[in-house]
Amino acid sequence: MTLTRRLEIYICEDDKEVKKELYSQLYNWRYLIVNGANEMLSYLYSIDRLKYYKFITEQSKIDLGITGARGEPVKEGSAGYVLLSERMKGKVPTDILNCLQKTVTKKYTCFKPALFKGTCSLFTYKNNTPIPFSSISIKNLRWNQDLNHFEFTLFGIRFGITLGRDRSNNKKVLESCICKTVELCESSILIDDTKRKLFLLLCYKCGSKTVLLNDAKSVDASLSAETPIIATFEGDVKLIGNREEFMHRRLQIQSAMRRAQINSKFSAGGKGRKRKFMAVSNFHNKERDYIKTRLHTYSKILVDFAVANRCKSINLINQTDKEKRAKCDPFLLRNWSYYGLKKFIEYKAKLWGIEVRILELPKNNLESNIN
Repeated sequence: MTLTRRLEIYICEDDKEVKKELYSQLYNWRYLIVNGANEMLSYLYSIDRLKYYKFITEQSKIDLGITGARGEPVKEGSAGYVLLSERMKGKVPTDILNCLQKTVTKKYTCFKPALFKGTCSLFTYKNNTPIPFSSISIKNLRWNQDLNHFEFTLFGIRFGITLGRDRSNNKKVLESCICKTVELCESSILIDDTKRKLFLLLCYKCGSKTVLLNDAKSVDASLSAETPIIATFEGDVKLIGNREEFMHRRLQIQSAMRRAQINSKFSAGGKGRKRKFMAVSNFHNKERDYIKTRLHTYSKILVDFAVANRCKSINLINQTDKEKRAKCDPFLLRNWSYYGLKKFIEYKAKLWGIEVRILELPKNNLESNIN
């Protein structure tokens, strides 16, 4: 199973001018890969569309073949890399080009059926696109005793890793990477313009945690708007979360956002839009981050409950019917995260080798009383 850790990093360089140039280089790489990814996406789409145009003759389609840098014909699967090499070779490391080509092609392949059916539009890469690279590009990952931090070298640039209070136990993950007990995968660097920080999105493979589970035991879990998760096991009922900390808090953030938007017309302009909407920008992604934290917490408590009782499976009761009803209710569709919570439960359960199943059963008395 592949997991991703988000680690804050910084460039280890004392000379301010050199440090400024290195940061400028990272921004330039991001600018180039965003433009290259969008151009490659349009290129792949246009090649596929030419096959279905009836007003273009077969001979014309053959003549419109893909030509490499030396003039030789190139296979269709290599078309994206040919385009990226022509545009960015010598400006961006080759490893980044390889990873970018694989990432864009994989995402385009997933969306391709919907694109040709007309049910979705061609997506766009924006400035929040991470800079991808393979695991072989990470050099000298180690603990620096003198500076009291982890550090690594990437494309000749030395980075330090900030762990802070480390509530997610990232230190143990980095130590496992150094000892090679876990396998590093294709990772990326994210430049956060809002926080003005760099983040390493470190991907690694880990196996399921070893714990003795009983195949005959299972936890029944019901997701609801009143109580995020109602878990039951052999008569033991566990209520995870409540409406006040999830739904009510979410509505509070939405109301505060609307008030800030309404009152922004009374704010002084001064230097333009940025200062006038300063209060609104404080709420940027606040609701999303809060809900993501809550869903992580709820799903972890449920999986820990199943592990404590040695349950091999978690049964989500009547989940399909609830999602159908939520689609018909605009309030639930906007304010309740059935899909996100279900996905968090699935991937956390997979770490322990627990199976997540969806069961359609008559509504029990416990759920009727709570809902």
